[in-house]
Amino acid sequence: MTHSEHEAEHSAQHFPSDPSPPQDKFDHADLIQSAVRIDRAIKQRRDTDVQLVNWWLYFLLLSWITLGIYSIYLFFVRISRIDNFSQRKHAYYSALLEWTGREAAARNRQDIARQELADLGQHVSLAYQRELRPIKAGLSFVLTLLTVGIYYFFVLYRLNRYWWDAQLVEQDFDDKLSQVWTKLGIINYPLNFEVDQHKRRSYPLYLILSLLTGGIWGAVWDYQIHTDPDNLFNEYHQVEDSVLQTVRSH
Repeated sequence: MTHSEHEAEHSAQHFPSDPSPPQDKFDHADLIQSAVRIDRAIKQRRDTDVQLVNWWLYFLLLSWITLGIYSIYLFFVRISRIDNFSQRKHAYYSALLEWTGREAAARNRQDIARQELADLGQHVSLAYQRELRPIKAGLSFVLTLLTVGIYYFFVLYRLNRYWWDAQLVEQDFDDKLSQVWTKLGIINYPLNFEVDQHKRRSYPLYLILSLLTGGIWGAVWDYQIHTDPDNLFNEYHQVEDSVLQTVRSH
């Protein structure tokens, strides 16, 4: 074996080739498998889409009687809730794109949807590599300690921003998927996800107000971060239930 052949073999072992694109040939078993993946991702919300302890109970009682220990615990819980929700939704989007591609093949109309689904899949992947990437509670806590609290300002930025970005991704995904589904004849009416504009907060402004008010506005800000998803989960679930009903009917 020549040196170049040896290098080629070594590279193949360490850098697997890109996955092959889905086949256009319809397979009913694959369609069912995709539907199961969607159903599983939706059912996981029972574990991920949860409300935390009442903020007033935490702020007025638990944080004091535990000498701040509960605040550290809540730091981990808040971030874990976001990361778990994010992981669930990413699996949901992927499964839904997969199902749509296979449903298009079943209708022999895959040429209509192929490029749009590829573009939508790329958009979702980029979102989860950028604004929706994991915050990672453990790593964030360690870095906060190592930087004497400085890294926490970055964590706070992510906590403040996440639910706004997640809504934009959801709305864009639903709009574009609705267009594909309409072309394929899957639905007659588009999926509708309403964005809560109150989740769009200026990080610099809120940070300055927290400093100028001696932390009073910081408590208001903390309340908003703590309760952000509580009134969003229902909106997400309504869309998911509609999607699941559509998938099951086909």
